[in-house]
Amino acid sequence: MENMYTGKSSKNPNMPLIYGALMGIGLIAFGIYLYFDLAAWENSNEEMRLNSLLWLLYDLGGKLTVAGFFGVIGAVVIGGGFKKTQELRKLKNGGDKS
Repeated sequence: MENMYTGKSSKNPNMPLIYGALMGIGLIAFGIYLYFDLAAWENSNEEMRLNSLLWLLYDLGGKLTVAGFFGVIGAVVIGGGFKKTQELRKLKNGGDKS
């Protein structure tokens, strides 16, 4: 069986973890930003415009629910990258042994 890795960048099984971590951390940071933005809006008299999904989350549980939503999605993305990296490491190590 030929090696499944075809290009130089595909030889690194850690890339899904790196990409997943970057995207997950970005989502978590966006959730934190929204939390503080909503907190500042609550203390002001300004009009706020949000996506309908964000309004629904805000109506259900407030700014903590909005931040938690992005935190959970970010954690799932990081976990998915970790799982894919583990699978690629097993394939790479299993291919080297035979």
